[in-house]
Amino acid sequence: MTDVAMEPRVRTVVALHLDVDPDRLQPGARLGEDLCVDSLAAIDLAMVLEDEFDIALPEEVLGCVRSFGDVVSVVQAQVASRTRADA
Repeated sequence: MTDVAMEPRVRTVVALHLDVDPDRLQPGARLGEDLCVDSLAAIDLAMVLEDEFDIALPEEVLGCVRSFGDVVSVVQAQVASRTRADA
């Protein structure tokens, strides 16, 4: 899946899971401050993304995620890494 195709899919998953308007999910939207994602919701969202994209999101990677744009970047990187490993 291309990076261009990945963002709308991540947006849909995140919007549904967090029950937020997809229009609020701009790259700079901060998870905690703008989207009211607490630590428990963040862990739950990570598990949903792992299942949806068949990836692993290690704690050290998740620790750097602050915005919706970061979420998209991390998912894209993990999918690309998995794809390379499968090749």
